[in-house]
Amino acid sequence: MSKSGDAFRKLDKSQYEWEFVGMCDGVVVAHSRSFDEVYEVTKKACGPDKIPFVSQVLPAECLIL
Repeated sequence: MSKSGDAFRKLDKSQYEWEFVGMCDGVVVAHSRSFDEVYEVTKKACGPDKIPFVSQVLPAECLIL
């Protein structure tokens, strides 16, 4: 997994429920309910040489099958 992927798994996500979180090199650089907004900010923060990491945070009680 990527550095940001590992950091996302360990992140205390309670403050980001239902939001998208953007990370670059394992650091949160953006969060919002708008995917487009988070992606654009994260893409700029990561620069042209890195792939931005964006994921939505669902509440702990959600079960994805």
